[in-house]
Amino acid sequence: MKTILPRNLLSHSALLLSLLSPLAASSALAAEKPKMPAMPVEAQIVQPETLIRSVELVGSLSANESVMISPEVSGRIASINFKEGQLIQRGQTLFTMDSSIQRAELKKAEASRSLSQIEFKRADELYSRNAGSENARDTAQAKLQIDEASVSLAKERVAQMNLTASFDGLVGLRSVSLGEYVTPGQALVNLVAIDPLRVEFRVPELYLTSLAVGQKVDVKLDAVLGEVFTGEVFAISPEVDTNGRSVKVVARVDNSARKLRPGLFARVNLQLQTLDNVLMVQEEALVPQGNAQLIYTLVEGKVKISPVRLGIRERGRVQVVEGLNAGDIVVTAGQMKLRPGAAAMPINLPKAPAATSGQ
Repeated sequence: MKTILPRNLLSHSALLLSLLSPLAASSALAAEKPKMPAMPVEAQIVQPETLIRSVELVGSLSANESVMISPEVSGRIASINFKEGQLIQRGQTLFTMDSSIQRAELKKAEASRSLSQIEFKRADELYSRNAGSENARDTAQAKLQIDEASVSLAKERVAQMNLTASFDGLVGLRSVSLGEYVTPGQALVNLVAIDPLRVEFRVPELYLTSLAVGQKVDVKLDAVLGEVFTGEVFAISPEVDTNGRSVKVVARVDNSARKLRPGLFARVNLQLQTLDNVLMVQEEALVPQGNAQLIYTLVEGKVKISPVRLGIRERGRVQVVEGLNAGDIVVTAGQMKLRPGAAAMPINLPKAPAATSGQ
């Protein structure tokens, strides 16, 4: 037996089917539409580190002590007791001048002193026995003192004929020859103390408050390639140069190997400050927005944008004081393609867990 539906019911069913068909088709298309893939970016994992704040400067080496050996009196060079370029010990005799006249004067003064001692002794004995006057004793005593002073003066004149080294150092090239007559103040040879050496350089006034005695320096020299010499600041000028607006600083550098010489051009790295547990990011990670600086981080594969407060800048990197934690993944390239909450994948990191969860 056939069931016959009313005509109006059939028309309503057809209408319902026609309305549902596009919805079903769109749902199917939506189900088939793929999700947007994670955006490839470059990133770095921020880890705490020790930051040495330093500044690059130029300077020159100078001798710790340097003196030109010169005579105090006139005379003829009797002997030269060193070889040029030789290491000299303090007190070692470098030049001996002819002292025959000075020694004769010393003998004369000593003879006069001996006679004065005898006369004073005789006058003192007579005075003690009331056989001599007090004036005679005082006169003899005064003459003895004068003669003793004459002996001391004669000895000093003899000593002036020997020119000695006042400190340990390296003797230079002499400018006189054996037998030459020299005069007071004439330059004979220079003596230089080369261990340790001084490195002198100027620091811009910007770093004045960061300077301190005891700071470390690393010194490189064009004359000694491939080696770094360490030193320590021991003196800072109390004045700022008004022409260059800089402060003169002097450091002491070890030269026990004697590879360095005064006058060499030096490249100085002055270590101003050492900071521990510092978070550093590449400058490319910063996105300026007005007066603020933004950083893009990946949290479980999703982009998060946070404002940060910056600190010290060092060679293409910058310190983040606030707004970042150790272990954060910071986007360093590709930020312009990202939006908050978007999926991103660092392509330069080895299988980062946050990137995997984002995929």
